[in-house]
Amino acid sequence: MKFFLFVGGVLLILFGYFGLNYSGFCFAEMRYLSNEEKIRAVFDYQNSRNRLPLDNLPDPKHIKYKSFDEHIALYPECCSVNPGSPYEVPPTNFLDRIFGYDSGDVVVINFQVRYLDENGSLKTVSNRFDNYLQNCGKPQ
Repeated sequence: MKFFLFVGGVLLILFGYFGLNYSGFCFAEMRYLSNEEKIRAVFDYQNSRNRLPLDNLPDPKHIKYKSFDEHIALYPECCSVNPGSPYEVPPTNFLDRIFGYDSGDVVVINFQVRYLDENGSLKTVSNRFDNYLQNCGKPQ
């Protein structure tokens, strides 16, 4: 009888742990991340890149924003989490979900990329980034 209680307790703990992971719980911070935190994580990831992929532009040098607040003040409707059609999240790998490597969320940012053209003039072009996140906000 004690064996079955022990096994049942272990299974209950595992199901709880994997269930929370599947739901997007961040164990490192012991909480769920807000949508703003998810958007900030993706923005910081995209903004920190030296070069961003842009159509029809030969390797432009990205001019970074000072902060997320600067970008959101200029483009308040830029970002969303799981916006739905046409940005539906494709099915994820079940093991990635239960181990927290994929939260099941997609963050869509219409990022206004700033760069210098061949004449040294500041240019801006919109580029959509779809990023998937781990449970604690690390973009993939």
